[in-house]
Amino acid sequence: MTLSSDDAKRIAPFVSNLDRDVFALAGLPEEVVAVLFAYYSRSREDLRTNLAKLLVEDELGSAESGVSNFRFASEKAKAFHEKWVVGYGHASVAEHAVVHLALENVSIVATKTIEDMRLGSYTEKSTRYVAFDEGSFQSLPSLPPELAARYEETCRGLFRTYLSLIPRVEEKVRAAIPRGEKQPERAYDASMRAKTFDLLRGLLPASTKTNLGLTANARSIETLLSKMLASPLAEVTSLAEEMHKESQAVAPTLVKYVAKNAYRVALRETVAPMTALALPPASYVAVEPRSGVDLIDYDGNGLDRVIASLAIEAPEMTMSAEQIAGAVSSVSLDEKTELLRAALVDRGRFDPVPRAFEAARLAFEIVVDYGAWRDLQRHRLLSPFVQRLGCELGYVVPPELEDLGFADEFRAALDGVVPVWRAMVDECPWQAQYVVPLAYRMRTTWHMNLREWFHVVELRSSKAGHPSYRAIAQEMYRALVNVWPWLEGTARVDLGEYRFGRVE
Repeated sequence: MTLSSDDAKRIAPFVSNLDRDVFALAGLPEEVVAVLFAYYSRSREDLRTNLAKLLVEDELGSAESGVSNFRFASEKAKAFHEKWVVGYGHASVAEHAVVHLALENVSIVATKTIEDMRLGSYTEKSTRYVAFDEGSFQSLPSLPPELAARYEETCRGLFRTYLSLIPRVEEKVRAAIPRGEKQPERAYDASMRAKTFDLLRGLLPASTKTNLGLTANARSIETLLSKMLASPLAEVTSLAEEMHKESQAVAPTLVKYVAKNAYRVALRETVAPMTALALPPASYVAVEPRSGVDLIDYDGNGLDRVIASLAIEAPEMTMSAEQIAGAVSSVSLDEKTELLRAALVDRGRFDPVPRAFEAARLAFEIVVDYGAWRDLQRHRLLSPFVQRLGCELGYVVPPELEDLGFADEFRAALDGVVPVWRAMVDECPWQAQYVVPLAYRMRTTWHMNLREWFHVVELRSSKAGHPSYRAIAQEMYRALVNVWPWLEGTARVDLGEYRFGRVE
């Protein structure tokens, strides 16, 4: 690569260096970034040369100041994308264009739909650090007037109880947890507020308005929006239309053909109900709903799969996978356990376990309060299958509220939701989710690999975690170790119990 002095001056504001093989891009429109990377597969030239070519005719730009409207460069990028992305289906180009979207005053129900997308980064308003106002919930204009009025009053009642309890619970929490001698007063105050919000977040309905920051590549955004447009929820489809409009301001050709996905609608409205109806009625003994974990499936030869995967990457290994599997089966359990533990000996604090652990598969059924699910849903390296949120599985009352004398008020508010929820289920089952408070349980099945199991149980059992999901992580650990005893002591799980949850 040899740049003229003019070309070097022109591109300098947009690259981190002019002469090294590794450099960063900054200040360029996302579509221009995408086309520059796409040129790698279509051009003999290096990226900086192609960038200079794009900018050389952009007469309205000012390379000296680093500010440009990139009229020519953007138009050329659009032309490229029209040909290769639209015309030839070269959709991977769109993965180099990053879209950042700010979504404000959207319901928790809607954010859960969005955050189901694996390939994205999210930051959401925390129920732990922020108090929510009484009117901060999503209205449902599609409801019949009488039912809409009941829904609105139920949500306002939940918020009134929530806001009424905050100062009284905080006072008792402060009395139960005195400030440490060396703890700054400001830090103590923040900690007490956070613990109070933690205890009371279960009163917030799923309709609570929140804010969400989303970053994803244009290809993932396009897939997400098509999925959202197929949603049975009016808020979600309306939000998808707004997100599409704003995404087009950044990557117009790369999210051009967003449309409602008819296949997803058919799966939800036809195939899923048909599958459920084909199942014979289950005979079971009714039990009291509870939060918890059941291990519903696992590899019988999980340890062998991990050892074989560790062995196959050895530099001297020349055997086939079938030969390796046969050899591993002849090794004693003690030897295989020792090999597995050897793979974990030097693991640093932030190191994941080896990728070989992904070879072992397992599945859990988890029943957990919806508030905890908001945190657990962030584990996107697994396959979750989630039942619709409702009141059937009962709710969770933090034991600390029992200790402090507020459990009856908490229960009364949650019980008061059920009649309205039932009426909404009869009228509009999908919208009925909006009135359900975060304390109510929901059911999900998690299909995952052993490597992700390590990540979940280690992260979510930590002392700093919320008690609801700490209990889930601890049960996941115990359930799997019970059938795979060779895992005992390999994961950095915290099995301790801490009154009032997080201690800071």
